[in-house]
Amino acid sequence: MSVIYLIRHGQASFLKRDYDQLSEIGVKQSIILGEVLKQRKNVPAYVLGGSMKRHHETALHATEAVDLDIKYTEDGCWNEYDHMELIAKHQPDFENFDELARYIKNQTHPTRTLQQLLNNSIKDWMNDRHDYILKWSDFKERVWSSVNELATRLEKEETAWVFTSGGPIAVVMLELLGLRDQQFMGLQGKIVNTSITKILVGKSGLSLSTYNEYSHLESESSLITYR
Repeated sequence: MSVIYLIRHGQASFLKRDYDQLSEIGVKQSIILGEVLKQRKNVPAYVLGGSMKRHHETALHATEAVDLDIKYTEDGCWNEYDHMELIAKHQPDFENFDELARYIKNQTHPTRTLQQLLNNSIKDWMNDRHDYILKWSDFKERVWSSVNELATRLEKEETAWVFTSGGPIAVVMLELLGLRDQQFMGLQGKIVNTSITKILVGKSGLSLSTYNEYSHLESESSLITYR
């Protein structure tokens, strides 16, 4: 049976102007991830993922730890949605990043406040309340088509590592498990940085083996992050 590992990127730079880069913790998570993947002794036929910096950096640190000389293939279909666009459409005052950062940092619970703001923005997106560059329905179709296309490329017992974000992983879960769109936010919000979601590819199609597995981080609680 073939296997697809959907791997969430390491921790990005929360509330920094350049969010799309790994933090120090994100680098450490990625190296630990690579060490764990190395123990599995399962050399991937494909290493691919999104075109975002955090995807590339996570893949780089992980594959270096595994000591693999396999080229990372960039595929924008695995990119995350633009959370800043969604927030700006929901609340135009926050189109300016500095205004958003200032507002969040002044809250008693910044992370909780940002998550609620993002959830409300995603609800707007799902209901097509504004003119978005990428519609919710198109995002779902893009991700689901990508995972199925990858599955068709895998030969028997081959493995693929896909470095991506929480949104695409949550979409795959919705489709695999037949869940409602409204469950997307709950799924996405629980996906830990550098966690592994394992998809089995068999004659009957795709099936879920493990979701959001992050035991490699449990030896140090500060490594378990969600941003």
